[in-house]
Amino acid sequence: MNSNKIEKVAFETAPGPTVTPKSAIIAGGGIGGLAAGIALEQAGWQVSVFEQAAEFKAIGAGLTIWPNAVKALYTLGLREDLEKMGVSEFAGGFFTEKGELLAKISYAGILERYGAPILAVHRADLLDALLNKLGKDRLRLGAKLLDFSQDEKGVTANFSNGETAQADVLIGADGIHSKVRKKLFGHKPLNYSGYTAWRGVAPTPKKPFEAGETWGKGRRFGLVPLNGEAVYWFATDNRPEGEPHDPAHRQEELLTLFDGWRFPVKELIATTPAANILRNDIFDLPPLDKWTVGRVTLLGDAAHAMTPNLGQGACQAIEDAVVLAGCLDQSAEVPLALEHYEELRRGRTTRITRQARQVGAVGQWRNPALVWLRKQLARLLLPRLQDRQLAPILNYEADRVAKTGVILNGPR
Repeated sequence: MNSNKIEKVAFETAPGPTVTPKSAIIAGGGIGGLAAGIALEQAGWQVSVFEQAAEFKAIGAGLTIWPNAVKALYTLGLREDLEKMGVSEFAGGFFTEKGELLAKISYAGILERYGAPILAVHRADLLDALLNKLGKDRLRLGAKLLDFSQDEKGVTANFSNGETAQADVLIGADGIHSKVRKKLFGHKPLNYSGYTAWRGVAPTPKKPFEAGETWGKGRRFGLVPLNGEAVYWFATDNRPEGEPHDPAHRQEELLTLFDGWRFPVKELIATTPAANILRNDIFDLPPLDKWTVGRVTLLGDAAHAMTPNLGQGACQAIEDAVVLAGCLDQSAEVPLALEHYEELRRGRTTRITRQARQVGAVGQWRNPALVWLRKQLARLLLPRLQDRQLAPILNYEADRVAKTGVILNGPR
């Protein structure tokens, strides 16, 4: 009887086999890369994020996070951060440049219908929240990816800071000009949208104003309120690709372009620090036949860069992160997990990229007859069309897709 006790105690206290956590290299410390790092760490992976920028600073302007991405961020443990940083209670519409209302858009029912709100946030605030959640020790700055190789056992990557990293998987979250994508699939020309965009953050006007988009002939202006008495705005204009311009004259040029537009368009431009006005030509990435080769895959803009017309660029990167981590968590075979991730995500992101491009093309119509037609259609159909277009996007639950492995919204 005593020997039985001794054997039982020995059995209960004997150490089990040591399990080495799987590891991931993430190239790119933007929204998608940091979100993927958090999701993988939650699944028990060891993560290192390599960012080519020398410092992690407040960059960019504002963005809208739609319910599909808000729900994904909730699964990453960021609910409290989002509630602090985001503005959800705002309404607006679509207007002509003279201020004529074309369609009223209210976001009051978004939370009830889709299970999460739409939030307007400053990009820098979201990046800070993601980095704090991941842990600053996981981020390597000044580390541009130079090259990588792989075999059946793992991936080796070399970086500009002299560091060499080895891991079970490499995730290319390195943006629209992805080094990882080029190494895997060669050079892929981008689609130019036909227009350029300016972005900025201005102090909140003292007079009441309505958020939303204003449409003119070949140009648009959009604005949403942010926390901290600020307003995020963007402006577009049909321009040739790569047009030379002087950053010192951006504000002056915009004030001329949008002279006479509804309040508070010119006021926002005039009160934005001139040095903080960003300008970028707008591109998207033609759909790729594959995202994955062996132990290497793409995420976010590296896989499916899209125009910002549906507000889904960052949102789709966040969805990618949650689904990718779920696939890797559920399969012992990394290449198979990456192929499953691609199967679950590629069709959806292709459809949204196409939709965003079409919406932008209509918004940029310059022909007077087409502008008149757009005005009539907006008055009659826009709220209904927008709801029908957005519902399949906003109903998506990345966490459920990751757990069930079911492709939502139909086949590719």
